[in-house]
Amino acid sequence: MVVLTAVALGAEWRNLTEDNYYSGPKITADDLVGKVVLVDEWGINCPPCRALLPFMQKMWNANKGKDFVLIGSHRQGREVEEVNKLVTLNKITYPVYDGAGLVDEPDNEGGIPFMYVINHRGKVVYSGRDADLAYAEVQAAILAVNAPPSLCDGVQFQSFKAMSKQLILGKSIKSHIKTLEAAVKKGNGKNPTPVQQKQAEEAQEILDAIETAKTDLKEEITAKKATNPVEALKLVKAYMTTFPAEGAEYKSELPDLTAKAAEWKKTHKSEKAAK
Repeated sequence: MVVLTAVALGAEWRNLTEDNYYSGPKITADDLVGKVVLVDEWGINCPPCRALLPFMQKMWNANKGKDFVLIGSHRQGREVEEVNKLVTLNKITYPVYDGAGLVDEPDNEGGIPFMYVINHRGKVVYSGRDADLAYAEVQAAILAVNAPPSLCDGVQFQSFKAMSKQLILGKSIKSHIKTLEAAVKKGNGKNPTPVQQKQAEEAQEILDAIETAKTDLKEEITAKKATNPVEALKLVKAYMTTFPAEGAEYKSELPDLTAKAAEWKKTHKSEKAAK
């Protein structure tokens, strides 16, 4: 039976339950909010899968203390004794569950081994069978956790390259929006040149990406209000700077969110001291 867990930044997880648990740290969907996650689908009767287990453990060891979680997702039926034998043999310390992963996971028509990486905003940034590529995406995603969120992920800047480092959350983008809208208007006007048409297409792609980013960021803010009000407060302030009109809705929430952030910091400081 598939058991659904909570939604975390647009990512809905399944089978992170006691009945599906094998070994390693026990986790919930809330533990994955704001984290980079690698799901390694494997099986006890799959030699290539077993060969990758030491590599996965090395990846886990190399990223301890970072915003990263590796989930070993066994996909060949519930086999407690056999799975635990391989866990012990390979000295696996990361979480291992039976059939854990995204509810809406990437296509895996070729079977296992299969891996996919979810960034800290709940988006799949890699899926496939190349462990080296998966590792590279993990490293890139970890570096992006504390970087100002780009508003144009996936856009290949050409005519507007100078904007690529300016269109990030926390910066005013009003003048850039006007420039992009003017380019779209010119490219769709009377007798545009091929260059103007190309610029218009790129400008529209950037504007569409910014609109998508708005939605994603609002989802992220909502999720972090419940799990980390300190991060939620940072995002809200940055959102209000970048999107002042849309961000006005958060103005009335700032006093309460500020108080919750202060309490959260106090509580977590006490918990760390107790450890």
